[in-house]
Amino acid sequence: RARRERATPRATIAALSATFRIGATRPLVVGHRGVPQLHQENTLAGFRRARELGVPAVELDVILSADGVPVVFHDVALARLTGAVGTVATSTWDQLARLRVQRALSYRGVDGAPVVLRYAREEPIARLDEVLAELGTTIAINIEIKVDPARWWTTAVATRTAEVIAAAGVTDTVIVTSFDPRKLVAARRAHPALRVGFCFDDTMLDLARPLLARVPLPSRVPGGDRVRGVVERLLVADLAGRALGTPVVGAEHTLVGPSTVAALHRRGVAIGTHTLFPLGTTTAKPVPAAATTDAEARRLIALGVDWIETDDPERLLALL
Repeated sequence: RARRERATPRATIAALSATFRIGATRPLVVGHRGVPQLHQENTLAGFRRARELGVPAVELDVILSADGVPVVFHDVALARLTGAVGTVATSTWDQLARLRVQRALSYRGVDGAPVVLRYAREEPIARLDEVLAELGTTIAINIEIKVDPARWWTTAVATRTAEVIAAAGVTDTVIVTSFDPRKLVAARRAHPALRVGFCFDDTMLDLARPLLARVPLPSRVPGGDRVRGVVERLLVADLAGRALGTPVVGAEHTLVGPSTVAALHRRGVAIGTHTLFPLGTTTAKPVPAAATTDAEARRLIALGVDWIETDDPERLLALL
């Protein structure tokens, strides 16, 4: 395999250590919520399996319980994953510890049809400190701090997450990402050595679509969507990253155009993408058909992205 030449400032590589870094010959494969084809999402069983399969990194989600415990859980509500009534935010850790992630989990597929994944057994909900203690420094972790609408203006989840990471001694193999820059600021305030990165979604400016459709800016993203082109320009500008002083950014793969990666790498910024080979979605947002194809993976690899999150890390590893 020919080695790709990139502009990779030594300071950036040193800062990112052996985790989510630029300068590698191929992107880092990140198991999205573990290995969800084999074990329920965001469970210790899934993270253990990822490590056993040789997956070098995993992504997980964190929400704060009612009594301030960072819990590894994706949904705000408990229903889809556990069948219980209520939310993580209104439940104490003792209450959550008695619940189990169900054997059958529902998603919406690429064609909009329901998808049900079935597993061998129920799994307990994990705390972030348990996951970090289990994985140690043997695998890299992207910790996404979820946005909880009921606690939109609070940043306690970021502070507590940063404190848990510091206590676990895994700062060198962890990054913290979020779609809320205020939470990233709070995390860095609690743990200044922490590497954080803002995440970009291709629908983040959809409410302004009527206005942005008039802006005479050419799109550089796949499909020629002008509004996504504006988001891609914001991605390249990486204003949140510059303000935070961190050389990491995450983006939906649909936003990564021909010059996106090169522009960020010139400034020493590592860029990761999400989510390829998806099993389905839990939101109203449709799954892009391209996300399921080897062609899209090869496109991102050729562009030189630094990591790729995927629901099927085995498939991506084989492709690489």
